[in-house]
Amino acid sequence: MVAKIRTELYCLLILLAAGFVFLQPGPVLLAVVLVAHLTIGLYLARPREPLLRAGRRLSAGTLFEGQTLEVRVDLENLGPDLEVVAMRDALPSGLLREEGETHAVARLPGGAKLSLCYAARVRRGRYRMPAVHVVVRDLLGYWTWQGEVACPATLTVLPRSQPLPGMAIGPRRTLAVPGAARSRRGGSGTEWFGTRQYRPGDPIRRVHWKAVARWDKLAVVEFEEERAADVMVVLDVRRQAYPAADGEDLLDAAARVTAALCDALLLQGHRVGLLFYGAYLDWVFPGYGRRHALRLKRELARARLGTSVVFERLSGLPVRLLRPGSQVMLVSPLVAGDEEDLGRLAACGYQIMVLVPETASSPPGMDRPELALASRLLALERKAMVRRLRLAHVRPVVLDTSLPLAPQLRAAWRRLRWR
Repeated sequence: MVAKIRTELYCLLILLAAGFVFLQPGPVLLAVVLVAHLTIGLYLARPREPLLRAGRRLSAGTLFEGQTLEVRVDLENLGPDLEVVAMRDALPSGLLREEGETHAVARLPGGAKLSLCYAARVRRGRYRMPAVHVVVRDLLGYWTWQGEVACPATLTVLPRSQPLPGMAIGPRRTLAVPGAARSRRGGSGTEWFGTRQYRPGDPIRRVHWKAVARWDKLAVVEFEEERAADVMVVLDVRRQAYPAADGEDLLDAAARVTAALCDALLLQGHRVGLLFYGAYLDWVFPGYGRRHALRLKRELARARLGTSVVFERLSGLPVRLLRPGSQVMLVSPLVAGDEEDLGRLAACGYQIMVLVPETASSPPGMDRPELALASRLLALERKAMVRRLRLAHVRPVVLDTSLPLAPQLRAAWRRLRWR
C-alpha cells in the first residue's frame, strides 16, 4: 500500500511541475484526475484482517503408491465482501498434479466460497497437507493482505506389494505353532522325514509295508512337521548405502520388496517383525494377521533415508531384540564391510537372507570412458561382496528393480538349499 501511494505522489508532483514550468493545462488536469483516483482509493481501502476459513477434503486418507488422489479445497469468507482473493494450494514434493488447477483468483462476497478441485498422483510416504496461501486485495490495489489459512489433512501412501508364491524359509528354531517352515522334527506334515517303529495309536494308513516285509516288524512313515517361525525383516535406510542419483527411487523399490516379504511371510503363518536400520532404530514387534500387515505397511510408508555415526555399520544391529535361531531377512543395497558384520551375525546362529535391490539404468554421462570403468569396477566389487556373503553362510539374492519381483525370488529360492 505504501509503495503504491508513494509512486502516485511522485507522478503527481511530476505532473504539477511539468504543468507550471511549461504553462500547459494538460499535465495539471491529469494531476487532478490522479488526485481523485488517490482519494477514492484511500477511502475505499480500509486495512482489516479478513475472516477466512478453509476446509480440505481428500478422496481417501490411505492410498497405494501410483494411485490418484482427488483433492477439494474450499475457502469461505466469514466477513464483509472481498474484492480480489487469490488462493494457492502448494502440493507436497511426493504429489504430482495431473488434472485441475491448484490456484484461483475471484471476487469473494461475504458468506461465499472459493473452491479448488484437482487430482494428483501419489508416491510412497506420509504427508501433512500444507496450509492454503491466500492474498486479498482491494479493487484499486491500495491494500493487500497475505497469509496462510490452515486446513490440516493427513495422507498415507502405502507401498505396493505383489504375491510371492512358493516362498520357503529354513530357520534353525521354530515356534510351537503350525506354519510353513520345516522344523526338522518328525510329526504331521507333507514332506517325508523317515521311518520309526510302530507305537500304539499310530494310524494304520501310515504303516510302511515295505519296511515291515524287510524287518518283520511294524514300522510307520514319519513326515517332517511344519511350524511357524520368528522372522525379522530389516530395511536398511542408511543414506550411504543408496546412490546419490536415484536413492529415493531405490528406497521405494526396497520398501516394495519389504512389503511383499511381510505379506508372504504373514500369509504362511509366521510371526513377522520389522526394523528400520539407519539414522534411527524403528522397531515393530512381531505379530500375526491382516491388521499387523497393515501396520507394517503404514510403518514402511514413512521410511526415510538418514545418516548416523552410531548405525553406520551393520554391527550395530540390536541382536538382543532378535530371538536366537530366528530368520533374519535384510533388504539393503549394502556397503563395503557389511559382509563381515553379517558373517558374525550368522556365526551367532541366525539364518540370514539378504535381498539386494539394484537399478539397471545407467546414470547420465556413462559414455565417458572413466565413468564406464568406474561403473565396471563397482560391479566387480559387488560380485566379490556377494561371493564373500555366500562363504559366510549368508544367502544373498540380487534383485533387478526394473523386473517383476516374484520370478526373481522364485528362481533364487530354487537355487538356495535351506537344509
